[in-house]
Amino acid sequence: MDLQAARKEKGVLIAGHRGNWGGNIPPNTIASYKAALMLGVDMIETDIQSSADGVFYAYHTGEEKGCFGIGRRLGEMSAAEIEGLEFRNTMFNLSGIGVDRMDDVLSFLKGRCFINVDRGWLGSWRDTIRYLRKFGMEDQIILKSPPARELLSELEEEGPELMYMAIIKDADQYPVVKEYKVRAVAVETNYQDMDNEISSDAFIRKLHDDGLMVWANALTLDGKKHLAAGHDDNASIIDGPDKGWGYLLDKGYDIIQTDWPSLLIDYIRTRS
Repeated sequence: MDLQAARKEKGVLIAGHRGNWGGNIPPNTIASYKAALMLGVDMIETDIQSSADGVFYAYHTGEEKGCFGIGRRLGEMSAAEIEGLEFRNTMFNLSGIGVDRMDDVLSFLKGRCFINVDRGWLGSWRDTIRYLRKFGMEDQIILKSPPARELLSELEEEGPELMYMAIIKDADQYPVVKEYKVRAVAVETNYQDMDNEISSDAFIRKLHDDGLMVWANALTLDGKKHLAAGHDDNASIIDGPDKGWGYLLDKGYDIIQTDWPSLLIDYIRTRS
């Protein structure tokens, strides 16, 4: 698989946030990834978390209370305890679906799409990198983290062949990435308002000139936090897609992450 070739062919790549979930299908499960692929996404965004005894799972830690009704984090639990959990669905009922091991997730996704692995730096970044390298999926897996020097140093040492995307909230963070011999392929920009330099056309052109793709988050995580200055899923649905997704497409973003991939894909087809 070739990321640049896929971008050239598609025009823009669509990333399904934690797959595509709703109803009785929980996020970050093989079921949610199957749903996203059925809708035609190009990339799956998945979170990774290690158990206390070193088994990796697809899960966004910190949400255990809502997902399972427990007050403990998965990182504090053994694999046996984690595999006894059952997700609640969107109606707050038990779903019958448990937490998937990352081994099974990567086995299912191998050869199917690009995979953005998030939150692996929370805990042991080295262990996460060493674990992911074992699968021989360097053409699919894109690691993501803030461009902290200690993280970039560990990536340079442990997995320079893995694709990497820096998460930046300020233009001053970007030059740090260039100091390390890592396989940088993209930059994720998160900004609350349009006064931020990273939202500008000039900054996007700079990243493109450096051979990098630019990732935009259309996610609406809550009523206050914005990742693209309000040009997001909520605006696209409530005020019309031109207000959200259309803006991001016109800005020239290469990858758009969304919780509503089917609607975004249909909108892109309509525009085309």
